[in-house]
Amino acid sequence: MKRAGSGFRICLIPLLAVSALASAAAHADGWLDDTYVAPMASYSIADDDRHQKDAWGGTLGAGWKLSNKLEVELVGTYLKYKDNDDTYRCGLLSLANCSYGSDTVAGGGFGANMRLFDSVFGGPFLHADVMKTKDAYYHAGLGWDVPLGHNGFAVRAEALLQAKTDWDIKEPVFNLGLRIPLGPHREPVVHDVPEPVRVVPAPPPPPPPPPPPPPCTMNGTNGVDFSGCKKGDTVVLRGVNFDFDKSSLTVNAKTLLDQVADALTKRPDIKVEVEGHTDSKGSDAYNMKLSDRRAKSVRDYLISKGIAGDRLSSKGYGETMPIADNGTDEGRELNRRVELKVTESSDGAVQVEQEGKATETYGDDETSSAMPAAPAPMAEPAPAAAASGSTVSIDNFAFGPQMLTVAAGTTVTFTNNDASNHIVSFADGQKSPRLALGASWARTFDQPGEYPYSCAIHPSMTGKIVVK
Repeated sequence: MKRAGSGFRICLIPLLAVSALASAAAHADGWLDDTYVAPMASYSIADDDRHQKDAWGGTLGAGWKLSNKLEVELVGTYLKYKDNDDTYRCGLLSLANCSYGSDTVAGGGFGANMRLFDSVFGGPFLHADVMKTKDAYYHAGLGWDVPLGHNGFAVRAEALLQAKTDWDIKEPVFNLGLRIPLGPHREPVVHDVPEPVRVVPAPPPPPPPPPPPPPCTMNGTNGVDFSGCKKGDTVVLRGVNFDFDKSSLTVNAKTLLDQVADALTKRPDIKVEVEGHTDSKGSDAYNMKLSDRRAKSVRDYLISKGIAGDRLSSKGYGETMPIADNGTDEGRELNRRVELKVTESSDGAVQVEQEGKATETYGDDETSSAMPAAPAPMAEPAPAAAASGSTVSIDNFAFGPQMLTVAAGTTVTFTNNDASNHIVSFADGQKSPRLALGASWARTFDQPGEYPYSCAIHPSMTGKIVVK
């Protein structure tokens, strides 16, 4: 028995060495984060052919998780089968009494675990190994790891069939112990879903500047046009002529003044002074009186056409205000003239009404209120809904991302990547059907707010959708 104990300790030396190296490597390099050891107590029901009592002992495994489904292990075992104190007839003629002494199975070998699925209560796996003791032994059977929290520790249980290579011994072995991680526990990978891009339309272009006011002139597109006139402007009434040395109007002058009266009617807000001017021929006094009579003649004609007298005044300036050279015929002709000078207007504002067009407002350079009213500012559009397709993944019994922020109108799809079933249940009562592996369920969020949810099957799984 002492030798058996020594043999067991020798068998454990390589396992402990591998475990120590794996632990050191796991802390030095992340590629061994999924190494573990599994110390377990063992019990074996002895095969009848042993003629011995059942065995107690222990098993130690040192493993490495290659993937979510496959693990490889170095395994060492020690089982002590005791003498059952029974005797039986033996020998050639069965004339002698015989008995077996105790027996020890101690050795080490290689094995593997194939995981079937995972659940909140852990997951089953298939185990198989081959060991070298005094004889070669095979083990095969079913195991189960029950997690202890979220730190990687688990309770491990195994039910195996132990057989010698010649299959003359076949007996069950039961192991119970712990699975202890050596490296830091890896948290489930959470796939970040980028926050939906908020689409903000470009600001509208500024309104075009208002068109400049039309000039205060006798030559508008529709004839005489005073729509652009403001206080201080002067219009020369070219074509308003008089008989020689008289203040009486010619026929052509009256025709032109009819148009002037119409233009003044459209601008009831302005008042004008009719100014008369002459060339330099004749005395100054005579020219002053003549220009005054001609200015009064124009005023009287406009009053006869319906323009209020209080809007019109007249004055003669004679030859005192020439605009051209009186030494030439052309210059003297330009100096013989009648002018309308705007003396008052309503804050410089001008109402222009054109057929088929809306009323436009113009003003002078010094009055800001004369400018066209700016259009009302456009309301900022609401954020565009994120495109349908925002997703929440269910992996390793966790929602990822746990909190997702989306725009109103976004459709969020929940996809189950776990082997276990899940039901997404919202606090407002909406919930998904039971989602198997690979199944999806979608919900559209139209109203801003917070929408907490959990798994109806595994309540510890929680998440939240925030709708902006």
